[in-house]
Amino acid sequence: MKRYLFALWMLTLTACARPVVPEGGPKDTEPPKVVPEKSTPNYATRFEGRVIKLAFNEWITLQDVGAQVLISPPLAKRPDITLKKKTVTVRFKEEEVLRPNTTYTINFGTAIKDLHESNPAKDLRFVFSTGDFIDSLSTGGVVVDAFTGDPADNIAVMLYDKPDDDSIVRKERPYYMARTDKSGQFTIPNVRAGTYKCVAVDDANQNLKWDGDNERIGFPEQPVTVGDSTKSNIAIKIFKPQPALRLVVQNAARYGQVRLGFTGPPDSVALQPTLPGLKWLTERDRDSLLVWYDLPDSTAAAWKLIAGPDTVSVKALSRKDFLAAHRVDWGDEQAAAAASAQRRPVRQAAPDEAAPAPSARPPRTVSINPNKPLLLPFGSPVGSADTSKWLLTTDSTALRNFSVAPDSANPRALRLGAEWAGGKSYRLELLPGAVTDFYGTANADTLRRNFTAPTEKQLGALNLTLLSLKPGQPYILRLLNGNETEEVRFFTADSTSVRFTFGKLQPVAYTAQVIGDHNGNRRWDPGDYFAHRQPEPVYARKLDPLRANWEVESTLDIDPEKAGRRKGKE
Repeated sequence: MKRYLFALWMLTLTACARPVVPEGGPKDTEPPKVVPEKSTPNYATRFEGRVIKLAFNEWITLQDVGAQVLISPPLAKRPDITLKKKTVTVRFKEEEVLRPNTTYTINFGTAIKDLHESNPAKDLRFVFSTGDFIDSLSTGGVVVDAFTGDPADNIAVMLYDKPDDDSIVRKERPYYMARTDKSGQFTIPNVRAGTYKCVAVDDANQNLKWDGDNERIGFPEQPVTVGDSTKSNIAIKIFKPQPALRLVVQNAARYGQVRLGFTGPPDSVALQPTLPGLKWLTERDRDSLLVWYDLPDSTAAAWKLIAGPDTVSVKALSRKDFLAAHRVDWGDEQAAAAASAQRRPVRQAAPDEAAPAPSARPPRTVSINPNKPLLLPFGSPVGSADTSKWLLTTDSTALRNFSVAPDSANPRALRLGAEWAGGKSYRLELLPGAVTDFYGTANADTLRRNFTAPTEKQLGALNLTLLSLKPGQPYILRLLNGNETEEVRFFTADSTSVRFTFGKLQPVAYTAQVIGDHNGNRRWDPGDYFAHRQPEPVYARKLDPLRANWEVESTLDIDPEKAGRRKGKE
């Protein structure tokens, strides 16, 4: 028994002495710090050394040195940068000759991180001078997104000592650089007096070069001059360039439809089918073209679609098989059903199971927007409408005074016009044969939809005055409800101020957005670095919330000097 108790006591002592990783506790968020007394002195003058050592207060890692570590002015040979335990060593090549009377900055970027949590030693610089003093000038500013005005974070702002060389941003690493913080602000310290090309790049691959259209870029109006009296107020709007227009997506997998995706708006793309007798029409949506086609009096045949410089092959598909499964239905409900089917797990359908007919579905209820035409969406282009088979009722009373017309912007929609009474509910029934589509197919089932109309007292009105306009300049005014466009006005200013009235609006908080449409193409255009063209200016302001049965007066001043504050509330 004594031997047993002794063994148990020893086992307990051993278990108590075993080291265990502590659980819980706050997460380490502190970046590694340099220990000055164990490191090469920073900001030294008359520097003649060949080796620089930086000792840290914790175990670290050294990552992506080639992309992250920037030395300015650039060296002829890249030094060896190594890590041993807690110390980073920078060793210059034997053949490297440092320039006399020059301030050098070694910017480590995010190359040095702590071992466990990967917290980077941010904004770590080692500065030394081969002369009697350290260059102490600096410059800085802010980078914002050109369209939204939001601060641009982690953007590389780079200075080059060749202000007239546009291609240098693709060929060489910068002379000086810094990265923006979350507020879009940046500061470049220890700069020598002079004039520099300044470029901001969303440097995704961190190679300190601009890789073309895939990376956002921005630049100030003029080269940056750094001097004793220079103010640090560089303002840069960063944008993604518009790439050369080309076809990047083509899909002709189903009969009657060819989808074409481009790198930009395909306004200039000419289409020409090569099959005689083909019936076709197009639908444009931002960077895409949807080509609808039909060949009623022919057997299936392969054909080609010429789209600008490209040729798209369309294989022979059966029109008979397509029409056997095709039906005319509401477009938004078809899209919702397709999206729901993609989310559902795959299962084996019962032999007698079929999709619910439109007549069996509960009708969707839509609120009427008094500022917009009431559009009825369909799943395919509309060919004709037989209004004798349209039944529009309110309070069980049939309305005869309504109009139906195609929508010029959307071949898959019809405009329904009527004298909508506020506070009323309406019911629309499209009896079989009421709508015939592009393929000659009419709706076989009754299509139903309900509408509700708000009263005058449930709506508000807005009077918006724009100031500091340039007479003769085209503009785009958008009234936004969140991310949705409530209304758009295209206009050319005839004076420095213009007043707009928006009536019958839902009582919400709107944002007024004004685009300086310099080329008059009715859309916002980004800049062009090589053409030295800035993006078209965008000014926006969130307006005071609109209240029901109220009329609000608002003002938006688009003076360019106030562009940086365009997110401010009125």
